[in-house]
Amino acid sequence: MTKITDDTSQVENSGFYIQWHFLESCNLRCRHCYQEDYKAQPVPVAQLDAIYAELSKAISTWKKNGRISLTGGEPFLEFEKLLHLLNKIEKDKAFYWAGILSNGTLIDDKKIAKLTKFKKLKEVQISIDGGTEQVHDLMRGKGSFSKAINGLEKLILVGIPTAVMFTLNQENAGSVADIIDLADRMGIDALTIERYTPLGNSDSDQLKLSADRLKEIYEQIKQKKKQIESSGRKLKIRTSRPLWHLIDESLGGFCPVGYSSLCIMHDGTAYPCRRLPIPIGNVLNDGIFKIWYKSDILWNIRRKNRMTSSCGTCEDLGRCGGCRAAAYAENGDYLAQDPLCWKYKTGESQ
Repeated sequence: MTKITDDTSQVENSGFYIQWHFLESCNLRCRHCYQEDYKAQPVPVAQLDAIYAELSKAISTWKKNGRISLTGGEPFLEFEKLLHLLNKIEKDKAFYWAGILSNGTLIDDKKIAKLTKFKKLKEVQISIDGGTEQVHDLMRGKGSFSKAINGLEKLILVGIPTAVMFTLNQENAGSVADIIDLADRMGIDALTIERYTPLGNSDSDQLKLSADRLKEIYEQIKQKKKQIESSGRKLKIRTSRPLWHLIDESLGGFCPVGYSSLCIMHDGTAYPCRRLPIPIGNVLNDGIFKIWYKSDILWNIRRKNRMTSSCGTCEDLGRCGGCRAAAYAENGDYLAQDPLCWKYKTGESQ
């Protein structure tokens, strides 16, 4: 298992991941969404090109394993710009991998036909927040489940690799087994289960999980994961995130925030993570290198002794570190304790 270090060498050693929100417009209003502004003006192509040039320059300089996901808002709302960016990535040696993060509701045969030409498009991830229509639509709006499933089926039919993102919260926690079974049955390549972070316009009072409930759900996921792996079926349930090692030593991993990833917004603003919305600069004004090597916030995240509360003294800090976004959302302090760590809750890390 990779361990946290206090420097930036992992960029050179293991590559870099960029999540680029190239637009903010969205056709849904999900209850758990961290986004606050849905009415941003369309970004001129020239500005997108300038942002892309900065991203490409950084990855080219580091010379290692560039990955980039294009998202929004909803990226299929501005499909021509999405194609424009995918074309740039396809011709650029800086990136070997591209992904799209979408709600899946606007995917149709004509769009998919244009996506199939991109060899570097390695994954289209669709957000599904319930294994049934009732649960999903409760989170994302009436009719969104059938449209998202239809989009996934079309992607699978033409052989574009697919993933499902499930945002785990109090109201859909009972649907975890259903979403795993659905993804397995459909032939989805990968399933990511991320815990809900109470930010933006989200309905935090109704959706927040307790540490005990999270532990219970993770135990269920572990058992389903074992069943699928032992049967040789294709679905990969991704568990390389903080706290998973408390369920099983073979699972888990620290978050790449501050070490090998950045979030870039439509206007060039950089965040450590989209769920950690603290601006650390703007790539159009500051450039990636200044942001990456000079940001006090990133260095505070990298320096383990800066973490407060039990995360900073926990014996598992070197392989976990907790979720900085969850700490910020709960306490207003990104260096505070991960609020959903059940080991901390029981006092075992003291």
